[in-house]
Amino acid sequence: MPYNRFEDVPGSVITLLNEVRAQYFSELINVNIKVLFDRKKRLSSGNIILGRIQKTNDLTRHLTKEDTASAEGFDFIMFLDKVTFTNIDKKDQIRLIRHQLRHISVDPESPKDPYKLIGHDVENFYAELELNKDDIRWDERVREVALSLYDLDKENEAEGETPY
Repeated sequence: MPYNRFEDVPGSVITLLNEVRAQYFSELINVNIKVLFDRKKRLSSGNIILGRIQKTNDLTRHLTKEDTASAEGFDFIMFLDKVTFTNIDKKDQIRLIRHQLRHISVDPESPKDPYKLIGHDVENFYAELELNKDDIRWDERVREVALSLYDLDKENEAEGETPY
């Protein structure tokens, strides 16, 4: 059986996404977001990627239109590192989802294509700094946890155990 790198998240993750969106991002209420777990460890500049979001293109929108209530398909795909996301507490899961949603901008002046991806204004967005003032370095802590989990997976694989 071939290895499937991506998998659909359980309904509880979609529920959490919708709760975060309703609480912090009312302007994104009509944005269709597909959420997938990424089962492969991804690194960028030596740092593990906990999550990422990408805008869909015409092909992806077409291929996903049956997966959503919208006849247009999904506007974005959010990827969450499965090993990390399933092993962190709910507060950190919310932080991770909220961070990814900050990358979406709505431009009402552009009705044909109102959704845009934006980069960071600082490494963790100014708005997130205030929301995370109780644990300003949460992402570094979670990255350390993720790397430890992947190291543990390697040890288990070497001993013949099946990873996540």
